[in-house]
Amino acid sequence: MQIKKLRILLIILTLIQVGYLIITFIYPKLWIKLDFEYKVNWFILGLHIIVAGVLICFNCRKLSIDKRTKVNNTFLILFLGVIGMWLWIPNKREIEKMITI
Repeated sequence: MQIKKLRILLIILTLIQVGYLIITFIYPKLWIKLDFEYKVNWFILGLHIIVAGVLICFNCRKLSIDKRTKVNNTFLILFLGVIGMWLWIPNKREIEKMITI
């Protein structure tokens, strides 16, 4: 159940970052206004750091996996950003495997 909430949070973060990237390339004047007047880039960075922190805490405290896998997952989330977060999120098969352990 908590994985579903984390997945929704990750979807929101991904949509915000993809939207910001699209604005950056298609509407450069709007991008400049958003960055320099409204500091939207700081909001997105803060949101990214919060989501990464939540995922790392969940990885370290809630998942019943070995320590080496936890460390690898943490590096995956930290260094690959949103792509690493999507790679880390367990699918249904992995969740069932963790439950049976």
